[in-house]
Amino acid sequence: MLANHPESHRLERWVHKTLLAGLIVSALLLAPGLTLAFSRDQPRPEGRPPSSASLIRGAFEGDGAAMLYLGLLALMATPVLRVVALALGWGLEGERRFSAVALAVLGMLALGLVIGVG
Repeated sequence: MLANHPESHRLERWVHKTLLAGLIVSALLLAPGLTLAFSRDQPRPEGRPPSSASLIRGAFEGDGAAMLYLGLLALMATPVLRVVALALGWGLEGERRFSAVALAVLGMLALGLVIGVG
């Protein structure tokens, strides 16, 4: 059973570290992004979001809106990375059924992204 495996504690730590890293990265982008956007009285962005390259360039140039976009993207990517960690962890533990379910969830997320952005 999965709960009795010593590796399950390792998997729990992987998932915990993944979620914590996503939270920290998003907070490190959102807090200064909000500060810069408000202190510079930047208007709210309208229209389609900029490309990833321009967001990264803007964040390095101190653009608060770009930092906010990147922080929100990091926050949205965190649960996806959690599912990736679970799929890998269960696969390494030999839990094929759980791993297959996690991979199916990843497939549905990818399909939703393609359909939503498409």
